[in-house]
Amino acid sequence: MSKVRKFPKWHVPPPIIHILVWIFVYLVPVVLLPSETESSWHIRYKTTFPFLVTLVSFYANYLYLIPKFLYTKRIALYTVINLAMFLAMSYLISIWKSYVVVAGIIAPPPEPSIPFGWLLKGLAGLVFVNGIAISVRSTSLWFHSTEKMQKMELENVRSELSFLKMQISPHFLFNTLNNILTLIDENKELAKQSVQRLSKLLRLVIYDSEANSVTIKQEAEFLTNYSDLMRLRYGPELKFNLETNLSEPDAPIAPLLLIPMLENIFKHGIGPSVANSSISIKITSVKGKITFESSNSYFPKTSQDKSGSGIGIANMQKRLDLLYERRYSYDCKIVGGKYITKLELQYEPLN
Repeated sequence: MSKVRKFPKWHVPPPIIHILVWIFVYLVPVVLLPSETESSWHIRYKTTFPFLVTLVSFYANYLYLIPKFLYTKRIALYTVINLAMFLAMSYLISIWKSYVVVAGIIAPPPEPSIPFGWLLKGLAGLVFVNGIAISVRSTSLWFHSTEKMQKMELENVRSELSFLKMQISPHFLFNTLNNILTLIDENKELAKQSVQRLSKLLRLVIYDSEANSVTIKQEAEFLTNYSDLMRLRYGPELKFNLETNLSEPDAPIAPLLLIPMLENIFKHGIGPSVANSSISIKITSVKGKITFESSNSYFPKTSQDKSGSGIGIANMQKRLDLLYERRYSYDCKIVGGKYITKLELQYEPLN
């Protein structure tokens, strides 16, 4: 069976993304804002220290202040700490600017046209930097939470699938043993043959149910063997037909997925008169689709009938929801006294 190729997903570590973004931000004034009177070296002198201060402010918020104070709703304390940090950094920037002016590296800045314009500009920068830090931190938190939830959901799905698989074998064994128990009184030789066939089927159940998938050919062979076992009880009077048309015999399917429908057919499809009962089943696999179709006579059980609890079909539907979400359709109905069932599964077409 050919395997579907899986391409690796590219993943860039967050620290690398941070470094690349900050390098870009640092180079923007030099590359995009050239000055006719100042060289790029002078621009770097003017912007490097404010850039480093911005860096400190961003990561102080991103790594500590936001999760420690903002996310814990201590907003007043968060605001006070940021204002104190802003005043300290403004003071350091003013010392730096005085140094580069006195050293003659850059010309003195022009007098501001608006009183305390530097304060308004600085506060606007503070709000901008903190806003970016909050956005980045919140986005990172959301991605981590989503990834954690996906891992938890995956573990829940795996646990539930394991539980459902554990239910299959006892349920299958319960129904089969009921039939053999009936045969012991009616025909001991047939009961002996049934036990031998059951032993073979149980080996398949034990080993196949451990795999994530089997081929549709293997699943169809299992259904055929199970049908032969069940038909020993009813003899040649039962009108039974199981047809397979497997254009892609290696098509993958979850192990023992179809057996509950077959069990249900034998449970409700055979009445007091076997001669008046009929079962017709067709299994196909072609162009990425597995189809199970059945038509059988319908003899609904009474409330006093304890031959089955209905756990098999409910189990199958849960497995379909978990394994074939949005990739299957299941329909059952009564038409003209016949019980009609159709299940379609989508899979990756085989090359």
